[in-house]
Amino acid sequence: MVQAQARVATAPKAEVTIKKEAPLPAQFDLLEEASGQGMEFVTARDTKLPILKVLYPSSPVLEEGHGKFIAEAKAGDIYNEITGSLYKGKEGVIVIPCLYINTFNEWKDRGDSPGRPVKIHTDPSILAQTTRGDDSKDRLPSGNYIEDTGNHFVYILDKDYNPKETALIAMKSTQKKKSKTWNSMMQSRRLQGKKGYFMPPSWATSYKLTTTKESGNNNSWFGWVVEFDQYLNDPKFAAALDAARGFYESARKSDIFGKIHFNQEETVEATSSESVPF
Repeated sequence: MVQAQARVATAPKAEVTIKKEAPLPAQFDLLEEASGQGMEFVTARDTKLPILKVLYPSSPVLEEGHGKFIAEAKAGDIYNEITGSLYKGKEGVIVIPCLYINTFNEWKDRGDSPGRPVKIHTDPSILAQTTRGDDSKDRLPSGNYIEDTGNHFVYILDKDYNPKETALIAMKSTQKKKSKTWNSMMQSRRLQGKKGYFMPPSWATSYKLTTTKESGNNNSWFGWVVEFDQYLNDPKFAAALDAARGFYESARKSDIFGKIHFNQEETVEATSSESVPF
C-alpha cells in the first residue's frame, strides 16, 4: 500500500523593498564648491557676535507690543538677541567654552552714553585710576565708570550635540564670581593621555547653563548656574569639536571685540526688583 505524501503549503516569500535615497541635485554640489563666495570682504567689524543674556522682568522681549516680544518668553529665560533663539532658564543650554578674555569696559552714564562702551580696556591697571563712587561704581577722573567683565566665548550645541551657533556670555557685577568659578572648573579638569594626566582645552568640554533667582540688598534678579556636562573626546562629537576649535582660533586671531554689540541696558546696577546687576 502506497501512502500519499502530504504536501506542505509554502507561503510566498515577502518582497523587501529597499528605499533608495534620492541623489542630491547637481546644483547642490555647485553650491558646496562655492562655499563662502560673496562674503570675501566681510571682516570682523562687519558682523555682530550675539550676546547670550538672561531675560529680566523689564526686558523688551517680555513687553507685549514691542518688536522683540516673544509670547512664550519669561524672566529668567536665556535669549540670543541676534538669532532670536530662546532657551528656557530651568532647562538650560549646553555650550562649549571656546575662549575667555577679561576686559574692563569703560562706560558713560546713561543719557550721555552712545549705548556701547567708550573703550574696552584689557589691562587691569585701569582700575588703579578709579575711585568707588556713591553708586558703587568704579569711576575714572573723567566721570566714566569701569566694569570688570568676564567674557566667555561659547559655541551653543543642540540636544544632539551638533554645533548650533556662537555667542558671548558677559559676566559682571554679581555674576563675575560665577565667571571665576567657571574658569576654576575648566582649569581643574583632567584627562589621561599617553604621558599621564593633562588639562584638556576648554573647547573639548561642554557645560550646562541654567538660571536661578537670586537676591541681595532688597533686590532680586536671575543669575547663571554653571555645571560641568562632559568631555567631548568621543569620535561622535567630531563635528562639535571641529566647530569649537575653529571658533577658538578665529576669535584669537581676529578683532573679536569689534563684533560685539555690548548693550548698556545689561550694565545697570540693581536699584529695584526689576533691575539687572550684570
